[in-house]
Amino acid sequence: MGKGAEGDGVDQQMVRALAHPLRVEILRRLEEGPNSPNGLSKRIGQPLGNVSYHTKVLLGCGCIRLFKTKPRRGAVEHFYVLAPDGPIGSAGWKEVPEALRTHYASTSLAAFTNRAVEAMDAGTVDSREGSGLTWLPLNVDEQGWKELRRVLGSVEKSFRAVAEKSAERSEGNEAGIQVMVAVAAFEMAGNSHDESRD
Repeated sequence: MGKGAEGDGVDQQMVRALAHPLRVEILRRLEEGPNSPNGLSKRIGQPLGNVSYHTKVLLGCGCIRLFKTKPRRGAVEHFYVLAPDGPIGSAGWKEVPEALRTHYASTSLAAFTNRAVEAMDAGTVDSREGSGLTWLPLNVDEQGWKELRRVLGSVEKSFRAVAEKSAERSEGNEAGIQVMVAVAAFEMAGNSHDESRD
């Protein structure tokens, strides 16, 4: 997504996208896979009109994209997914006020932690072959960091592609295996920080 005519279009769009807690929650839910305002309304527990409005705002900001439509009860239900090249995490992401970036990151981490604890309590963390939690501290140079970013971007796109194909096979039904996958990379505390780093 490029800059707007005024030169700061992306930045303002990202600020707008994260300026309302319901929009942040919609983004959280769409991280789980494709969904419609109707489905999101039920999961979030908010009126359909509110969810539809804020979904349209996110669509206009380029944070989400239309995945597919499905006829339902004389109407057309629209299903959305996170935009693979959306503004969040893009080159202009650092132009968003730090408070908003920090809030988005902290709520993401809190949501993941809560889901992991719930899964441990329910006994589902290791109930399927290949499931589990792991983390790996690494020591890389600047070139290594750039390579990690490319790998992580590729992995995330692959995850989303799997979810989208699953949604196509299920024709938008919410039944399925709710899976939490995590992709993260950040500099650990205690390292010297160089503002000129890419």
